[in-house]
Amino acid sequence: MKKSIALILALAVTLFAAPNATSKASSKASKAEAVKKLVDQGVQFHEQGQYDEALAKYKEAEKKDPKSALVKYEMAFTYHAKRDLDKALTYARAATKLKGEGLEENLYSLIGTIYDDKGMPDSAIAIYREAFAKVPNSFNIPYNATITYMRMNNADSAYAWVRRSINNSRTHEGSYYYTGFLSSQMGKWPQFYAYTMYSTFISKKAEIIRDNLSRLYGRTKYFVIKKDSTVEMYKPTIKQTGSDSTVNNEFLLAIQTMLVTDTLGNRKLYDQDSTSSQQMEFLIHILEKTIKLVAFTDEIDDPIQRFYQGLIREGLVEAFIYSICEPIDRPTFAQWLIKNRNEQGRLYHWFNKEWLML
Repeated sequence: MKKSIALILALAVTLFAAPNATSKASSKASKAEAVKKLVDQGVQFHEQGQYDEALAKYKEAEKKDPKSALVKYEMAFTYHAKRDLDKALTYARAATKLKGEGLEENLYSLIGTIYDDKGMPDSAIAIYREAFAKVPNSFNIPYNATITYMRMNNADSAYAWVRRSINNSRTHEGSYYYTGFLSSQMGKWPQFYAYTMYSTFISKKAEIIRDNLSRLYGRTKYFVIKKDSTVEMYKPTIKQTGSDSTVNNEFLLAIQTMLVTDTLGNRKLYDQDSTSSQQMEFLIHILEKTIKLVAFTDEIDDPIQRFYQGLIREGLVEAFIYSICEPIDRPTFAQWLIKNRNEQGRLYHWFNKEWLML
């Protein structure tokens, strides 16, 4: 008798409770769907520069789900775009107190950026340190810390943080760009060439490519200066605050010796170039030899060396150099490509299938 009653009670609970539970789950899903739809609409408005319209959508979403970290993050992001930094910080801080899976990296990067824009770099750095401890595989957090330290004119700390960024990404063009830039400022010549060439190769931004090529050409050209009938090796001014200012002298000397002794037909490498084709010819000659220096010099202990060792091993150095130098003189590149299209294809195949997968 007791067993029968228990079965009846269990059946009753199933019949009445299950639909109720299903109804609650369905309602919750429906609310989440509505919130997501409003957020998506807000993001579209934001991307079109219609910030007030975006905020209106987010506020609708906030009413439906006041505990959504995503909604508060998007509101903070849009307020930051509007340059209302106080409201941006308020909403971003509120988002950190809520559950928001997958948001930590972007959220803390935003908070640090807001502090930076408010002229509070120490607070920004404190946030980046806290965030990187929580998300050690992030490239965006150390990248933003790099920007803050660069604004503080602290090259050593900026370089230390940008190295953390590139350790976590092989394709974040901004990080590689600033690694090359900082290296040139600090007299880290192997790293300057290694990262500036690599940044040029992976970048899709014309301004980065143009700036990189200008720096590669200009820096190299003026390592040797011709005055009247004399040729002098120029020692560049470097910005180093904590490290040994004599590092990389052997590498620099190798580049300068090449400039003094090598020729391009009747031209010396230190002669002034008068056409874009001559500029490209100069840089191709320099970079081909520089890659070998970067790949095997003892003056650099860096994972990027494996990239250049791979280019040499696979016979892809020429394809790499012509690919990054293309914007300097496209007719010269086109003539090369006609004969070497397969080599360029092999370069990109190796880069995507082997280097990025390592």
